[in-house]
Amino acid sequence: MKNSVEAGKASNVTNHASVNGMRRELMRLPNSHQADTSNQYTANHNDDFIESESDRQMLLMKKQDEELDELSLSVQRIGGVGLTIHEELLAQEKIIDELGNEMDSTSNRLDFVQKKVAMVMKKASAKGQIMMILGLLALFIFLFILVFFT
Repeated sequence: MKNSVEAGKASNVTNHASVNGMRRELMRLPNSHQADTSNQYTANHNDDFIESESDRQMLLMKKQDEELDELSLSVQRIGGVGLTIHEELLAQEKIIDELGNEMDSTSNRLDFVQKKVAMVMKKASAKGQIMMILGLLALFIFLFILVFFT
């Protein structure tokens, strides 16, 4: 009896160990000596991952800085072009204003001359107009002979 109780206890211990082993395997729990090497591997892996991510982020920041520098140069060029266009528009506005003033002056003089011509035409009768045309024709013939035959 004593032997069977002791055999039962021994089988319980081995059964308990085998149950724990199956349980660990199913749950994939590491053994105590495997835990140390696994922790070291995980720590090294984490350090490597952090270092590679840090390097990647530094490269990304450097690339973004270069792109920002290029963008800054482009904005400066566009700003220069904008200032040049602004100056050109101001110069053209000044030219257009001067042209407008000259047009107004010329329009006023043309109106004055048209009024004078209308007054002369009104004063001159049909007979006077024929005489004026004949006089201008005679002057034209005289100038023509003078220019081409001398």
